[in-house]
Amino acid sequence: MDGGKPTGAELSAVPASWEYAGLLLTYWCNARCAFCYVYSGPDRTGHMSIETAVALWRGLEQHAAAHGKTMRVHLSGGEPFGDWPRLAGVLRAARDAGLAPAEKIETNAFWATDDDLTRARLELLRAFGVGRLVVSTDVYHQEFVPFDRVARCVRVARAVLGRGRVRVRWPDFLRQPLDLRQMPTADKHAAYRAALRRHRDRLTGRAADVVAPLLPGSPAASFRGSNCARAVLQSRHVHIDGYGHVFPGVCSGVILGKAGTKTIDELWNNLASTWRENPVLNALIVGGSYELLQHAKSFGYKELPQGYADRCHLCTHVRQYLFDQGIWPDLIGPAECYGEPRNRSRQREPAASATANPEAST
Repeated sequence: MDGGKPTGAELSAVPASWEYAGLLLTYWCNARCAFCYVYSGPDRTGHMSIETAVALWRGLEQHAAAHGKTMRVHLSGGEPFGDWPRLAGVLRAARDAGLAPAEKIETNAFWATDDDLTRARLELLRAFGVGRLVVSTDVYHQEFVPFDRVARCVRVARAVLGRGRVRVRWPDFLRQPLDLRQMPTADKHAAYRAALRRHRDRLTGRAADVVAPLLPGSPAASFRGSNCARAVLQSRHVHIDGYGHVFPGVCSGVILGKAGTKTIDELWNNLASTWRENPVLNALIVGGSYELLQHAKSFGYKELPQGYADRCHLCTHVRQYLFDQGIWPDLIGPAECYGEPRNRSRQREPAASATANPEAST
């Protein structure tokens, strides 16, 4: 989360208008990456229908236009290629509705099992005008995705889309892959730490649960005065999941509003007029994760004695506790952004099994 001391302008201004939006087409993923910024996995659902995706896409474009901006939409998950017919259907329906092409689509390339299938899918992305393909490759993804599929996807994508329309995250791992699938836990953790030294990223979702404890901790008080106004109030980037939850771009599980009963622009206007009354948003915007911690303590939260890797780790751990306790369920959620309850006094229903057959069709 971006931070810094809040200015009077930041605390009195309306939110920045949204110009970048990711549609999380599903929380399903073939992998359970340690660094997942939500809590995706093979048992997650939260699928977004084609109709919902197009309606949200249209609403996002209308919101941006109303503020003199141009909306850029990308498709993500979970793993959006987990249901190829739905992904292709979303792109086709968006084109038929006259919406701008997707700026990018993100994937871990697990589906790239042979050249012909890979080329066929990428040629369809090209036909629908997709701007870029972003392929994830790192120590976390390669615990679950054979590296040859990543290499194939990148090679074919560069041939079909052009090199400039293919982004690899991270390219150093593409050059020097590492197979963690049979690696002992201690060596795996060492690989995680080495990767974090090269590419430090946000510690939310499963990353806060699995990876953050491997890093040196600092007392919660060390994050006092570091607010999240820019990341929450002034961010031009949002994500929207299949349930309609709108999140700040880098803060999964912090609910800005819920699409469905309101248009995107109505949600934005509601955020502008009510964020001060929202205990989660107000705490983060004014005082950051340390301020949210103070709220959580009134509900029984205890600080981690070993401290926190950074303020995003603190925020996520605090929100996990509040979620487990059923506190502010309209402001913190859904289950797919959080792990299993730490406090067994509140058990959640297990997620339904995914119905997608990820490799069923071209």
